[in-house]
Amino acid sequence: MKHIPKRLIGVAAATLMACLLSATTQAADFTMRIGMVTINDTQHAFAKKYAEELMKRTKGKIKVEVFPAAQLGKIPTQIENLKIGAQAAFVVPVDFFSGINKAFQVTDAPGIYKSFWHAQNAVTDPAFRDKFLKIAEKNGVIGAAIWNYGPTSIASRTPIKKIDDMKGLKIRVLATKMESKVASVLGMTGVPMPLTAVLPAMQQRTIDGCRSAISVMAALKFYTANKYVTVVESGMIISVLWISKAWLDKLPKPLQDQVMNTGRDLQTWAGHNAKGYIDRAEKLWKDNGGTVLRLSAADEAEVMRRMAPLGDEFLGTDPATKGMYELLKKSLAKASTVAPKS
Repeated sequence: MKHIPKRLIGVAAATLMACLLSATTQAADFTMRIGMVTINDTQHAFAKKYAEELMKRTKGKIKVEVFPAAQLGKIPTQIENLKIGAQAAFVVPVDFFSGINKAFQVTDAPGIYKSFWHAQNAVTDPAFRDKFLKIAEKNGVIGAAIWNYGPTSIASRTPIKKIDDMKGLKIRVLATKMESKVASVLGMTGVPMPLTAVLPAMQQRTIDGCRSAISVMAALKFYTANKYVTVVESGMIISVLWISKAWLDKLPKPLQDQVMNTGRDLQTWAGHNAKGYIDRAEKLWKDNGGTVLRLSAADEAEVMRRMAPLGDEFLGTDPATKGMYELLKKSLAKASTVAPKS
């Protein structure tokens, strides 16, 4: 065998290494930026899990970057980014899209869910899910995954141990008539405001508290302003992974399918992950000097009794929401209350 000079071997090795590095660098044909306004919560965890799984399934052809804590802008900004394709994806509760289409409000109906898993199983039912996630397709946005973030709770400066303790409180709610009515039937005043403005408002005592999921309120350290949180399962917060159609349409069909299918396939994982966050959020609240409260069974039943008619009142009579609301109720009627296998 003819002797090969060491100098040529070194050149060949360097060339091979450069080719490998170049291939690695160029492996990602597309970049997917996923934003959210929360951090260290189930939405953030889902985005990271989704990123890992999608990059694996596409063999690195799609590079996924995750931006929590409103790094890509506040909620309205990120929604607009999706519409024009400036941002590939956004993870946020579905109700923030009601400005695009009122039908997105149907999952906010209070008093209709029997439990966490009843809600999870209903919203992931293909008969509901597949139509619901396409509501805003003509607006340039489509949903790839949906799951139950968790039940509502009320963080407050003073303890809420019974329904009467809610009277007169000014509580942050979403900017919908139904949300304001939810507050009023419990004796409170609903104050619509962006989630990012809530903590300063509580610190300055502009409001007395906030109605949201304990998972997100604990992650955002609301316990630093309001010591008490009362778990009131009057409604569920449903989260969605939203995809920009303008961005999606730039991908080859096989990659489009991977983007959508990966979201669908992770929905059960997302539900179990969210359930774990609820338990950890209660512990986090207590570990930071806060107090977690629950109403008596009688008061909880009374809350549900007051809440239950609101869905029919606001959603069942509005032509813009009625069809999707009826579809959700059909899925609820057949949905199991048992956790699916992860």
